[in-house]
Amino acid sequence: MHWPLADIADRLQQALTAAEADIRLEQAVYGIDSLDELAMHRLLAEKLSAAYDVAREVHYPSSVGKKLSHRQRCDLVLTPKGLPLRLDSAPPGLFDPVNVCPPEDALWIEVKLAYQFRGGGVPHSGYGAQWRQAVVEDLRKMEAEPRIKEAALLLIVFTESQAIVEKDVELFEDVLVKREVLAGFRQLRSVPIWDRIGHSICTVVLWPTIQRE
Repeated sequence: MHWPLADIADRLQQALTAAEADIRLEQAVYGIDSLDELAMHRLLAEKLSAAYDVAREVHYPSSVGKKLSHRQRCDLVLTPKGLPLRLDSAPPGLFDPVNVCPPEDALWIEVKLAYQFRGGGVPHSGYGAQWRQAVVEDLRKMEAEPRIKEAALLLIVFTESQAIVEKDVELFEDVLVKREVLAGFRQLRSVPIWDRIGHSICTVVLWPTIQRE
């Protein structure tokens, strides 16, 4: 099946907009830019579950048969509503769902976060690195999976301005070309946030991987 990444990017933007609105209503001290990756995964899974079945921390299909502790995992996997992903981490059980989605029909998403600043407004020394090594490795990991037909990289970036993130996204795509990593046309959405530590914008960038045959 074909997954409409533009629609998914819109839903991600709506999810983060709703989360920001909730925080403003609560007048919370910390914003969504205080969330670590696991907390962000939980937030996104909860919000996306209104439209899709969502599985978290799913083992990659090609690693089946290995010890669970040695198997690489994908952050989020989307399947059509009412068709949960067929998991291979445990033997089939009597009460497993009858209608399930095979890995080939799911959308596999790796999620990465990047922050321009840390608490107290201190520039994040790892900001540039967050755009490079780990993200490139995630893209390579997904594109090499023979049973994954559609996958995407989701990058959530917190910066002081829209201009900064747009420039950095273009520079990052240059890195992908130089490293011969295959990625398609990006979907980019932005959410204004209250400036607590220097960030005024949260940007969602979604790249489809181009799976190798």
